[in-house]
Amino acid sequence: MSKRRTYYSNKKQVRVFGKNVPKVRTASKATVENEQLLRTLTEKSLVGIYVVQDRRFRFVNANAASYAGYRVEEMVGKKADMVVHPDDRTLVGENARAMLKGERTSPYEFRIVSKKGHLRWVLETVTSIMYDGKPAILGNLMDITERKVAEKRLRESEQRLADIIDFLPDATFAIDRSGKVIAWNRAIEEMTGVKAKNMLGKGDYEYAIPFYGKRRPLIIDLMLKQDKKVERQYSILEKQRNLLIAEVEIPNLRGKRVFLWGKASLLYDSKGKVVGAIESIRDITERKQAEEVLKNREQELKVKNVQLEDLNAALRVLLKQREGDRSDLEETILANVKRLIVPFLEKLKIEPMNAKVRAYLDTLDSNLRDIISPFAHRISSKYVNLTNREIQIASLIKEGRSTKEIAELLNLSESAINIHRFNIRRKLGLSKKHNLQVYLSSLA
Repeated sequence: MSKRRTYYSNKKQVRVFGKNVPKVRTASKATVENEQLLRTLTEKSLVGIYVVQDRRFRFVNANAASYAGYRVEEMVGKKADMVVHPDDRTLVGENARAMLKGERTSPYEFRIVSKKGHLRWVLETVTSIMYDGKPAILGNLMDITERKVAEKRLRESEQRLADIIDFLPDATFAIDRSGKVIAWNRAIEEMTGVKAKNMLGKGDYEYAIPFYGKRRPLIIDLMLKQDKKVERQYSILEKQRNLLIAEVEIPNLRGKRVFLWGKASLLYDSKGKVVGAIESIRDITERKQAEEVLKNREQELKVKNVQLEDLNAALRVLLKQREGDRSDLEETILANVKRLIVPFLEKLKIEPMNAKVRAYLDTLDSNLRDIISPFAHRISSKYVNLTNREIQIASLIKEGRSTKEIAELLNLSESAINIHRFNIRRKLGLSKKHNLQVYLSSLA
């Protein structure tokens, strides 16, 4: 009923099931000494020892009996499979026969049922002996229930970790210190097209083949072993003692050019010892393509800005040229007015005429002089809120005309002229202490 020969290499650990081993009837002193030695070994052994003959227990030491919660005398004489779990009896029989025939050398595990109905695990080996002159089976076994419970908890913990990793939205895999894959989640299955069952347990950079088509280190390997040459193949975004974040371009991942973002970290056991590494991978191709499009648009915008600046410079030249042409045209018109119209007005002034005609002639003369004078242009440019009538009156005030004279020339009342004078002062920002004529003359 046990599994490892190593437990029995030291004869001091051997113990026969039962403290009441029947005395082998012999007259020789050597036989008595051997019997005494057998009793001592079985009683002092740290493992369970039993002898089965004719499928019943003949000897059972205290340890073996205690595993199942029985006393020694409760087991001696009973069937050898009395404590074996019903579901394991067939397998136990097959393993025992294989070991007795020499076809099996390693210990085997099985379940036993205690007197109180509790399940326990034992590790057993058996061998053939002669007992009381007849063939018998010597069994050695060890209670491994705590180890099996710990293994079960470890498996459950590993399964929970695997379930968590499998649930992660990012493609994630993990390796142990030897580089063998211990986790490969659904997201990375979808990314690479490789199923977990075909990747788990694989080493020698097998996990790099779906990405690069060959075996080579990834950033997860840089966590376990630094390599500057490999590191230069990535765009490192962040690097710490137990963390590495990087980006890389993959020329052909399932037939497509992609950009990947990866984050790798170390894995530790409960004692803080490094037991492996884990890496999460994210496809950032769309983001990179958007960045590339934005970069191209920014470059295009720079080119267009340069073109626009060149166009604005050309427009400024054209506007300046147009301004010059307009100035030339104005000067030409003014010169023609002075040369062709003003002389005739001067001649008309000396001709006899009635007062009304004289007033019209003076108005025409004043308006023409406003046209050929820069005063009207200057005051209208500086004070854009002045009306045409106010500019006309301001020009007459500048010439020294009185309110009465201006009223007669423009055929307006003196009160209307005074209102215009007030509005001119207000729009020019002048107070009563300022002389309106003097200020207007300064603008000429």
